[in-house]
Amino acid sequence: MIAWLSRRALAALFILWAVSSVTFVATLKLGDPVTIIAGPRASARDRAHVRQFYGLDQSAWVQYTRYLRNVVRGDLGTSFRYRRPVAQLIGERFPRTLLLALMAMAFELTIGLTLGILAAAQRGTRTDSAVMTTSFVLMSTPTFVSGRMLLMGLAYYSGLFPIGGYGVDLLDHVYHGVLPALALAMLSTAFYARLLRNEMVDVLQADYVRTARAKGVGEATVVLRHGFRNALLPVVTSIGLSFGSMFTGAIVTEAIFAWPGLGRLAYESITGLDVPVIVGTVIFGSFGILLGNLLTDLAYAALDPRIRTA
Repeated sequence: MIAWLSRRALAALFILWAVSSVTFVATLKLGDPVTIIAGPRASARDRAHVRQFYGLDQSAWVQYTRYLRNVVRGDLGTSFRYRRPVAQLIGERFPRTLLLALMAMAFELTIGLTLGILAAAQRGTRTDSAVMTTSFVLMSTPTFVSGRMLLMGLAYYSGLFPIGGYGVDLLDHVYHGVLPALALAMLSTAFYARLLRNEMVDVLQADYVRTARAKGVGEATVVLRHGFRNALLPVVTSIGLSFGSMFTGAIVTEAIFAWPGLGRLAYESITGLDVPVIVGTVIFGSFGILLGNLLTDLAYAALDPRIRTA
C-alpha cells in the first residue's frame, strides 16, 4: 500500500507540474496584463514601471523558473488585480465553493440514484422511459442555459429564492446556494440516473438474483441489497471524478449566480489577465481532481476485497 501511494504521489506531482506549465505558457499568449494593471490611459513610463515591478520585462523562461521556484516554496504569487497573495484569495474563496460542491453532490446523489433505482426496478415501463428521457434532456442542456432558466423561473419571476449573492450566515449561505447547486448538479444527476439504471439492469438479470427471487426474497430487498449494492463500483468512480471537476464546472455557475467562490475568482482572473490567479486556481483545481481520483481508488478497495488484496 505504501509503495502504491508513493507512486500515486509522484504521478500527481508530475501532473501538477505539467498542468501548471501548460497553463503558464497559455497565459502568456492571452495578452499583455500591463494594460489591465496600469489602466488603458497609463503613460509609457507608468507601464514600464509596472512591467519592471512585476518582472514582466524579463524573458518568459525567467518568469517561468521564478514562478516554479516560488510554487515549490508554497508561494503562488501576488494577484495583479487584488494586490494580495493568491494563496490567501484561494483560502477565502475555497470554503464557499466547497459548500456549493457539497450541496450539488447531495442533490445529484439523492435525486440521480433514486431515479436510477426507480428506472431499473420498473424497467421497460413508462416510468423507465420518463426517467431516461428526462435524463437525456438534462445531459443535453448546457449549464449556462439551465442556470439561467432556474434563475428566471425560481428567483426572478416566483421570488422563491434570491437572484444571487452569498448571504450573511450559514443558513443564509445554504438558502442562497440552492439554485446554483441545482444548476451545478443537473448534468451529473442525469448521468448518475442513467449509469445506475444500466448497471442495475445487468445485475438484476444475474443468476444469483434469480436464485434470491426463487427463495422468496422480497423485491425491495433484491433491488436494494443485491442490485444497488453490486452496481455501486462504477458510480463510486464517477463520484470521485465529478467532485474534483466541480471546481471547473463552478466557473460558469458562480458567474451566473454571483456566487463569490473559486469559480468566480477564476472567471474574473481570466477576463482580467490576472496570470498568478489563473495559474494558482488551475493548480488548486487539478489538485482537487487528483485527490478525488485517489479517494475513488481507496473507496474501490473498501467496496471490493479483490482490489484490496491485488
